[in-house]
Amino acid sequence: MHEESIDHHLRQALSHLEIALNQSIHAVLENQDAKKEVAPKWESFLGQFMHLLREKGKKSRTNPLSWISFAKLR
Repeated sequence: MHEESIDHHLRQALSHLEIALNQSIHAVLENQDAKKEVAPKWESFLGQFMHLLREKGKKSRTNPLSWISFAKLR
């Protein structure tokens, strides 16, 4: 199993998402009109991620979202 690799990539992904979120918040706080540019970027990202989950799940005949206990998220 590639647990180290999975952990590494998830940490990197979280780090990049935090940077993008910080930049997005900063842009909107500086100028409320920035929401018009920032919101579609996040919608596109989340849409692509959800599409990727569905497509990879179909191809592998598994549901990656079923691996997550949403009740345990905090």
